[in-house]
Amino acid sequence: MKHGGSAYTADNPILFLFNLIGSLVCHQLPDRTLWIGGYYLPVCARDTGAYVGFLVGYSLLPMRRKHSAGPPSLLIILMMLAPMVFDAGTQWIGLRTSTNEVRLFTGLLFGIGLAPFLVYVLSLIPASRRVPVLKRSLPETTELDSKDPWLSNRSLLLGLPTTLALYFLIDSLSGSTNTVFYWLLSPVIIASVVWHIFYLPVFLVMLIAWNSKVKGQIATEAAHGSCT
Repeated sequence: MKHGGSAYTADNPILFLFNLIGSLVCHQLPDRTLWIGGYYLPVCARDTGAYVGFLVGYSLLPMRRKHSAGPPSLLIILMMLAPMVFDAGTQWIGLRTSTNEVRLFTGLLFGIGLAPFLVYVLSLIPASRRVPVLKRSLPETTELDSKDPWLSNRSLLLGLPTTLALYFLIDSLSGSTNTVFYWLLSPVIIASVVWHIFYLPVFLVMLIAWNSKVKGQIATEAAHGSCT
């Protein structure tokens, strides 16, 4: 999407693809979208924050406590999600008009806070631990009522200074005419969109189906064992 130009351009097929993918999940309104390197980003400021925030939230996982079984602090996660919900909700019902700075900041906070929780929820599907790429990141066991969180409060709260740092970095790039910054940030956004909107739902369906199959096999083996 060019600044001051048409929404889509055939001049650059990659740029066209980025904008096309972005249009599937975002309104792409110019006044709500950050402009970097001569182009509008593929999604609006709020979505930019959220999708970048998801990926950064996953970067907190190396600080997990793998032998702990409890979920991350729901209170801290809700505190990180609430600002974006409030910002979007109050604007939607007409109480106020938000700004791109607020949209970006609250989106980052939302994504960073939600990502570790999504990983923990994923671990509730037993078959997820059979996936090699996930096995090292998931808790060994899950106990929803455990007071020993898999990701400590201190680790989760690291999302706050990270949000601030990313906010100031992205905001400082907004309005830049250097195209390098666009090409550094846009692929990250698109990768996050593709994973969370297109691949993740399919992966979850396949994982749930696999989990049901494994349960069926275990039940069958148990039935055969009791008959012998």
